[in-house]
Order: sequence, then C-alpha cells, then structure tokens
Amino acid sequence: MSYEIVKNINRRKKDNKIFITSASNNVWPRTYSKWEFMPNKANDKNKELYLFHGIIGGSYQLSGSVNENWKYAENKFYEYCRKNNISTSDIWDLPYKNDGNIDLLKPYYDIFKGYLEEKKDGKFYLDSNIGIITKVNQRNFQYINYKGEPEKYCKSFKHVFNDFCNISSENREKYEIAIKEYNLNKDLNDFEECVEKDMEL
Repeated sequence: MSYEIVKNINRRKKDNKIFITSASNNVWPRTYSKWEFMPNKANDKNKELYLFHGIIGGSYQLSGSVNENWKYAENKFYEYCRKNNISTSDIWDLPYKNDGNIDLLKPYYDIFKGYLEEKKDGKFYLDSNIGIITKVNQRNFQYINYKGEPEKYCKSFKHVFNDFCNISSENREKYEIAIKEYNLNKDLNDFEECVEKDMEL
C-alpha cells in the first residue's frame, strides 16, 4: 500500500490553505517535499475533513518528527475510539457508504481538532519503576536509574504523551510507566549518581 510519510502539516487559516511536507513510502532514496493539500479547492470548508479522512485511513501517516500537536491529536483520537469501542475503519468508511458525504466526519473531526488545539501548561516527564525515562526512540527508550530531580527531563504534556504512546503496552505495564507532572514545590529525595541506560521497546 502506498502512503505519504508526513513530517510537517501547516494550516494557514487566513486563506484556508494547508501545506504538507511528506515523502512517499515506496520511493527510495526518501525525499521530502512541501506541497499544498487540495490547492484547487481554496474555498472548500471541508478541506480539513478530507485531511482528517486521509490521516485515519492511513493515506497520510504522521512520522515521529511531525509537529507534536498533530501526533498528539492522532494519539488521543485513537485512545478516544478505543475507550468508546469505536472503529476508526467504520468512521473512515462513512463517506463511502453515504454517497461521498464528507460532512458525516465532522463530529469526529471536532473531537480530533479539540485535541489538536488543546492547551496544557506545566512540565511533565515519564516515570517508571526503573527510574526516569529520558528519551524514547523508535525501537527503545533510555532511562536514568534513580528517583531524583526530574526537571531537566521535563517536556510539554503533548510531547510526553506521544512518547508514552510509542512505548508498548507490555512495557508500560512491566515497568509501571506513567506520566507525572513536575511540581516545583515538591520535596525531592536525595538521588544517586545517574547512569543512563537503554531499554528495548
């Protein structure tokens, strides 16, 4: 199946333009280019619905380097569907079963868009029973094996949530991985010399 690997999406609200930076998954070497999404439909109020349709259908697969807001919205929307026992395939199929009526996606896109535009202040980090998780890669994660000062490893909530979603559910349970908010007023325990280690996802 051919799809676009997306590393950037830019919505320009003033003139209803959407720009995507992507590369085809079946072309090598991989070359990213910036292009305008649906350029001939500048006045189409449903342009964002079509993009949402492509994301949940897999035509546009958001890479790890895409803006954290978009990845967060995708992760949270999938979480919402799982919790409510909703099939994303059924959502994607709605227009095809109803004479191409893309407007049927609007209630779901509004949920996705709410996550996209969500604001959450504070500093957050990933904690676990082996220490503070400092970095999450595609295949593994790194951690510091002590319970101490986490401030230097804090990121935005969206960034930390995306990292959390990249770790397998098996490892989340095994290492009791959880999102924690850093509290400046919290009394911190003394900590040992830090040793950074890798763990397979």
